[in-house]
Amino acid sequence: MRGNEFLDKMELIDPAYIEAADAAPKEKRTVWTGWRAVVAACLCVVLLAGTAMAVSGAGTWLVGFLSSEENVGTGYELSANIGRFPTSALSENLQAVSEEIIRQFQQLETGVYAGDWGPECWVNRDFSADEAWEFIGLESMQKTPWDLEECFDMLTICGSSTGEIERILIFTGYQMGDIRLQADAEIYTENYTGELRKTMRTIGSDVRFAETFLPTPSGNSCQVISSSVNELGRLDLTGYLVENSVLYQLHISYQEPDAARAEELLRQWADMF
Repeated sequence: MRGNEFLDKMELIDPAYIEAADAAPKEKRTVWTGWRAVVAACLCVVLLAGTAMAVSGAGTWLVGFLSSEENVGTGYELSANIGRFPTSALSENLQAVSEEIIRQFQQLETGVYAGDWGPECWVNRDFSADEAWEFIGLESMQKTPWDLEECFDMLTICGSSTGEIERILIFTGYQMGDIRLQADAEIYTENYTGELRKTMRTIGSDVRFAETFLPTPSGNSCQVISSSVNELGRLDLTGYLVENSVLYQLHISYQEPDAARAEELLRQWADMF
């Protein structure tokens, strides 16, 4: 599977979905135990056919709900209308990653590539969120100014075999008691020509989803998808919005007693835009 197809069909790490749920959070800037298993499971996701509604302006919209297939759980699929940035707007350090992506493709051709991801993806798990933002160098991006300890950080840059940078993704995980949060930002360049689809799944064949919208102070709209309790006794609350041609997402995994706090955190996040 090509890197673009892989990323179109999954939320790259969300450990709360297939659950590292019983694992205690580790020290700062390490992932929750089991997230690699989450990634492997998401590779098996099969999308149901859906027809995207026509929308005007930037934003996200619901394509349809997904039934349980091959024990991967129920879920939903979103599509998005998002702008494209010129690669010249990105930092020189990021643009230089194209050479590494070319080298990874060359390694694959000679049988020596041993990366955890496809050669299309350059991945750095050593950056903090601030370092990742600085590495990208895009001033229009909106950072999440929470004073929370980062449990994991991941910067992924995807490109073609000729080194054209196509998309950039930042993942930052936080822990607040038993509430788990993952804040993501996705950037697409003029080299990306595919349709943007996002698929989210959770454990359980009887999980139901609901859609609502939150207005933001700037007049934008945050699309919110909430779930009923899954087989692990947790609920999911996810917000999506597009601001200045960047796609932002906040996923929250929590238990019923923390519902009010989870909703408050989502509102705080939406109000940052």
